[in-house]
Amino acid sequence: MKRILLTSLEFGQSYGVDRAICDLIIAGRLSAVGCVVTGKMWSREFYQLRDVVAWAEHETMVGLTVTLTKPAGPLTDFGRTVFGETFPAPWWYAMRSPMKMLPEEAIAAEIAAQVDLFEEVYARPPAFVAIQGNLAKHPAVHSALITVLSMMAGREPALVLPAGVSRSSNSISKRATKAGLETIFSGPDLPMADEDTDLRDFFWHGINKAQDSAMVLCRPSYPEEQAQPVKKKNVRQSSSRENQLKFLISEEFPFLLMEKDIFLF
Repeated sequence: MKRILLTSLEFGQSYGVDRAICDLIIAGRLSAVGCVVTGKMWSREFYQLRDVVAWAEHETMVGLTVTLTKPAGPLTDFGRTVFGETFPAPWWYAMRSPMKMLPEEAIAAEIAAQVDLFEEVYARPPAFVAIQGNLAKHPAVHSALITVLSMMAGREPALVLPAGVSRSSNSISKRATKAGLETIFSGPDLPMADEDTDLRDFFWHGINKAQDSAMVLCRPSYPEEQAQPVKKKNVRQSSSRENQLKFLISEEFPFLLMEKDIFLF
């Protein structure tokens, strides 16, 4: 038997995504949800997630997805001084990280501010904290994350490790454990595919290399209302998100898990 945390890290980004996540929780198809608190939707949408999680017949972990890239902006004055009104793109972190030029103190301040906002609105600490976009692979980012979480005495969330990390030899995991933090390993992501056969193949074969208890990310969504013409790339992505939702909420999905001996926990 293989256990996985089937997770969406996108609650609070759009109405279509939020509705999809809530419906999957009610259907018992999601193990965990990460909330994005940097947008305006978080304070308007959180109560629906809270109620759905309370009503569901199974326990769903609710955590925080820390956002450090555009179009989100810093929550602190310190962050705005360092980053400006919006965070930089992922490539900015990738270019500066090898030269040890990432502003670790400012990153830590923004992580702490997003944790505080989650707790203020949701009225409980996050069960886990993940960094959006796999930015936790950069030393300054995961160092800042470990520093912030280790200071949350008595309410320490689990730390979601970046993709590609091995259980036995990773220094991030060892440092987090030394700081008294639980860690969650990242597994392969559910493919963005328009065909159900690709999603079936993922659970039959693609998930075989995932570590037990790994977090497997999905990106389900209902169709979004678009006020302006949408680029062809975004249309295809939207179609793939809708297909993920259709597959995960289908009657076939739990039987597939049973046949493959996969347990959502």
